[in-house]
Amino acid sequence: MLSRAFTTFLFLINLSAAADGPKDAILARMDKAASGFKNMTARATYVTHTDVINEDSRETGTVVMQKVAAGEVRGLIDFLGQDKHTVSIENRKVRVYYPKIKIVQEFDLGKDGEQLDQFVMIGFGTSGTELAKDYDVSVLPTESVKGFEGVQTIRLQLIPKTGEARKYVTKLELWIPETGDPYPLQEKISEPSGDYRRITYTGIKTNQPLPADALQLKTPPGVKTEYPGK
Repeated sequence: MLSRAFTTFLFLINLSAAADGPKDAILARMDKAASGFKNMTARATYVTHTDVINEDSRETGTVVMQKVAAGEVRGLIDFLGQDKHTVSIENRKVRVYYPKIKIVQEFDLGKDGEQLDQFVMIGFGTSGTELAKDYDVSVLPTESVKGFEGVQTIRLQLIPKTGEARKYVTKLELWIPETGDPYPLQEKISEPSGDYRRITYTGIKTNQPLPADALQLKTPPGVKTEYPGK
């Protein structure tokens, strides 16, 4: 009986190790990539789901992101189309420029800016070791990403470990190619309200030379700055 129980115990250990294999492998790949990550550019499609009315809105744009220091990022997102606007992220401040009405809205996130930097950097410049420290990481059954049907991906689910982070995000999902650079083709960020945002990246380029003004929010003379909430 004891021998049988011991055999069962060994089987369960081996089963657990096998299940963790893909997770450990992708986290190790992310560790390696994070050490050399400097910046990224891509075209992105943002689908925002509003749960209370069960409605999706869709935007496309270009994104530039640069790792300034450990845990600190600068970013610039140009949303294209009819509702064109530009979002700048720097020094834990978010600035949104609306060219049609010539207004910049500036939000100083203070201590909450640390959470912003962390979420913005998810998958780009974040090491697997950091992810495992801040999130409960698991591998979910994979799904094909629209536009990448021929690409095999690993789908990671990240559940924040701290209550502070869970005030903003209940879980994150990353679709990462099984081979090559471990940067997500798609991300899904779910909020406590039931709302979520799904971001799909195409044409990802990393560690390319950037123009000096690549991350500057460019506005013409006469633009008014507002500080909502102040």
